[in-house]
Amino acid sequence: MKNKFWALILMGTISLSLSACGNNASLISQQIPDAEPATTKTIEDTEVARSAMPEAAEEEAAAAGIYDPAKQIGANAPDSSAETNELSNDFIENAAKEVSPSIDITDCDTFTQIVDQKLENGMGYANVTVTGTDLLLVSSATYDDLEGRMAAIDATAFEYKDGVVVEIGALCSGGTAYPFTMNNGYLYSGSNHWICKYAVANDKLSIMEKAGVIYDENGNGTYFYESDDGGDYSNMDSAEAEKIYKELIDEMMNGEIVNFQPVTK
Repeated sequence: MKNKFWALILMGTISLSLSACGNNASLISQQIPDAEPATTKTIEDTEVARSAMPEAAEEEAAAAGIYDPAKQIGANAPDSSAETNELSNDFIENAAKEVSPSIDITDCDTFTQIVDQKLENGMGYANVTVTGTDLLLVSSATYDDLEGRMAAIDATAFEYKDGVVVEIGALCSGGTAYPFTMNNGYLYSGSNHWICKYAVANDKLSIMEKAGVIYDENGNGTYFYESDDGGDYSNMDSAEAEKIYKELIDEMMNGEIVNFQPVTK
């Protein structure tokens, strides 16, 4: 699995299946000049781990057109100049909502009806079980993970509640080097600045644990950690937070990439 991730990070090209969802064009399409919905294009993927990337290198990467939903949204977010904004749960959740498909399911009683009636050509869907709850994940687009699976970096999640389909949240990753994975019943997403571990509780897909890093002008990282266990980790030592950050990366890398089924109509 680790080799698979490094291949995604270091590979020269990645093929993406692009689509638009309703009136909201896929953010991936927006990042590739002349991209058309429901087509496949090859783009230069210059994504590298930000753990070794100072701010100057980050700017060069951004100039190269690397797809990073959080960064794209952060450019328009309040106080986006504060780098810590990208690490907040609210920011990540809002980023996910913005890039993931918005689907009206009022007339859908089953996951199958959502797939058959609501999804457009080029989108993707996957069935996963997160902390014991069966979910339907719907993505705006998919791409090949180099081992025959179709991965995704944005998704809207649905579950059954009392026999009725309900939307319970969304998630996103910061680029094609961070496809969604499942490990031991947990769902993972990531970017160059953060790794999130998701669980389902009280009919909501929520961030159970998150670790992140901020770099200064010299490329030195300060690490942070949060958990939904009710504890206050705001003063956690950076070295301890870095250990958890690496543990979450290992969990994500050793998980199974969520295999999405592309929609073809």
